[in-house]
This record gives sequence, C-alpha cells and structure tokens, in this order.
Amino acid sequence: MTMKTVCVCKECGRTIEEQFIYCPWCGVSRIGMNSEAVLDSVFQQLEEKQSDDRSRRLRRLESRLEGLEKDLDILVLSAEMHK
Repeated sequence: MTMKTVCVCKECGRTIEEQFIYCPWCGVSRIGMNSEAVLDSVFQQLEEKQSDDRSRRLRRLESRLEGLEKDLDILVLSAEMHK
C-alpha cells in the first residue's frame, strides 16, 4: 500500500491529491501553487476563524454572566426583604 502525496488548495484549504490539476472541492487550478505560501494563507485563515470563534464565545459568556448577575441581585434583594 503506497501513500498518496497530497497538497493543500490555496482557495479552500482542503487537502487534495497532488496529481489533481483542479481542486475537486472548489474547482481552483492547482497549477502554480506555492505550497509554503498556500500553507501560510490557510493557517492565516484558520487563525482568523479561531479568533472570531473565541470572540463569539466570549460575547455569549459575557451575556450569560450578565444574566446570572441580574438573577443574583434579585435573589439578594428578595432575601433582604424577607428578613
């Protein structure tokens, strides 16, 4: 069993077999792909997506925290009123 040589598509970042002329996923020509530049581009896109995902998760956590703080304020006020 031999391993197939693969490369990374400069457009969509998916791995494709080296003998393919076009990416089967997005159709971009593989001719003239500089693998180091392609990998840099793919990793840059990955870092941007990860950064965006972290920002979204932080905003969701901040929103949930604000809701918990409001609930806690109501609970404390209720406890003080029942003393």
